[in-house]
Amino acid sequence: MIVRLDKKQQREARHKLLADVVYIICQDALKGVKRDGKTELEPVEVFLSAKEFCDTVLALPDIDEGIGYEIDDLEEEAEGENDALLVLVVATVQLQAMSKRRVGIYFKKIILRIFEHLDGKELLWTLIEQMTDKEEKRWIEGKRTDLLNYELQEIELEGGGSEEIKKLFEDFVGYADKMGETTIKEMVLFLERYNIDHNHAYDKELIALFEKLGIKSTTVIQPKEYVATKYVDTEIQNVEAGGIGVTKSNHKDR
Repeated sequence: MIVRLDKKQQREARHKLLADVVYIICQDALKGVKRDGKTELEPVEVFLSAKEFCDTVLALPDIDEGIGYEIDDLEEEAEGENDALLVLVVATVQLQAMSKRRVGIYFKKIILRIFEHLDGKELLWTLIEQMTDKEEKRWIEGKRTDLLNYELQEIELEGGGSEEIKKLFEDFVGYADKMGETTIKEMVLFLERYNIDHNHAYDKELIALFEKLGIKSTTVIQPKEYVATKYVDTEIQNVEAGGIGVTKSNHKDR
């Protein structure tokens, strides 16, 4: 149940999780615990382990009877002193998020059962406080851009080439429709500037992204950053946004 990943798998998983609000809420607190030497698990490993725990528990024919055994199995499998606690705390945040989208399951009862099991643990309420303090919309939007920047820097620091960066651009195309309009705008502008700073090495990937979002893609060959930025800002404002996704539209050349 504890997920372990090599460096490449961690990076690929993080790219996909940039679209997950719950991961964004949790990852700072988890990085702090790792930095303090309280776990060997990376934030992405904790998060995916928690997801697997949630999936396992929710698939039980009788959650009341089975959840205790699943917690025991998790603790038996965990190698670090705090590993199981971290997974269970993140699981409660994930379950809370699920409760807003799914009916027919008494999520609060599952969460309380986990809290009862962890009662008295030093890290429990510290982590909960750090994670729940981050649920402000504007913070989350900015954090996504920070994480995208972090991923690009990590690729460069680890000697990754343009193919890895292109893959990150392509991943963004895959999950962009799970984000709100403001977040999409900020991240597209960030990628646009990054592309300009790197001599338009990623024009093809940006065009694919623009086409998916219904933005006129000739922007990526504009030579001046301020022109491209203003144009993208205007174009995204013209895209019809619904719920989370955006509606693709056709634009005639101007």
